[in-house]
Amino acid sequence: MKILVGYDGSEGSKKALEKAKNLISTCDVSEITMVHVEQHSAIEYAPYGGVVKMGDMENTAEEVFGEDFKEMQEAAKTIENSKVELKIIEGNDPAQVLADYAKEKEFDLIVVGARGTTGLNKWKPGSISKAIVDNCCTTVMVVK
Repeated sequence: MKILVGYDGSEGSKKALEKAKNLISTCDVSEITMVHVEQHSAIEYAPYGGVVKMGDMENTAEEVFGEDFKEMQEAAKTIENSKVELKIIEGNDPAQVLADYAKEKEFDLIVVGARGTTGLNKWKPGSISKAIVDNCCTTVMVVK
């Protein structure tokens, strides 16, 4: 079983990661992928004043996203006996990005928190998780 965990550092996403970890002991989990959707404009300023195009970010995720990426690495270290992959993907619609990525990579399950920290949606409980459930062809588990 391949599991995608939507991770934004919120309490909801941490609970989703815990639920995915619990599935390791009861299911045949071959892979867990933590995905953080970074909402930025097409061009961002690099920490030292240079301009970096978002399409070039994949190779420099740790440098550019700093604390977000380090937090994902620390959370991933808590998962034992399973392959863990970290992804930061640019996109304006986290629900659509997660749904598209899950379909493209043929995940069996998406696990997300009921409430995240993405933009104004952090004030609307479940807006992103509901959009994922409504628009995704993969099984979705929403963790409260």
